[in-house]
Amino acid sequence: MKKMMFFIVLSLFSAGCKGNGEKSQPMQEDGQEVRDTMRIVEQTEQEVKKGEELPKSALRVDSHDQMAVYVNEEQAPNEDDLAGVYSVWLVDERTGTVRNLCHTNPMAEAQWEKMKAQEADAVDVPIDQIAIASKAYLTPKGKVIVEGCPDARNVWTYIIDPDKNTAKQLPTTEGVEYVDWEKEEIVLASYGYDIEMGRYTYTRAYSPDGKFIRVASEKEVE
Repeated sequence: MKKMMFFIVLSLFSAGCKGNGEKSQPMQEDGQEVRDTMRIVEQTEQEVKKGEELPKSALRVDSHDQMAVYVNEEQAPNEDDLAGVYSVWLVDERTGTVRNLCHTNPMAEAQWEKMKAQEADAVDVPIDQIAIASKAYLTPKGKVIVEGCPDARNVWTYIIDPDKNTAKQLPTTEGVEYVDWEKEEIVLASYGYDIEMGRYTYTRAYSPDGKFIRVASEKEVE
């Protein structure tokens, strides 16, 4: 009798294990569906994070390799607001990724007082304190330069680091002369006044991080 009962219990246990085994396949399929859904959601979230919509009115102003920078005039300059309002966009043309780098703030203050020395470096400014960006350039090391003339007198030039979402204002007043990709230098011009010479221009070279490198040219009468 005991042997028979043991046999029945063993048979039921075996049947139960077999049943579980037969049901395991649909459970795996359900699990796969969940994983697929999670992957789709994750991909969608990544696309939302990295994908922004480029304004149709934005102008492509510079490019290098697969990267391009666009400037969009949000509000045109006028007699009361010489700076206007601009947005700057970085586009990876290979992947289609679009990123908004900044919207300018015409009320932003200049940092000249912090950069009086002839060999001064650029100084940090909040990314929302860029006064103007009517022009833009790509530079080595993935940085972007924006500039413009918000006071009808000086060109204000900024370096934006897209990876860190930070900005610096450069100690120059006449803007970018050229970008040297081989030397990884940005040459910018400034002006000054001399009693005998009158107004003159000189240029300085800076790193993409805003560090002063060297004198590019001495005073030249305009």
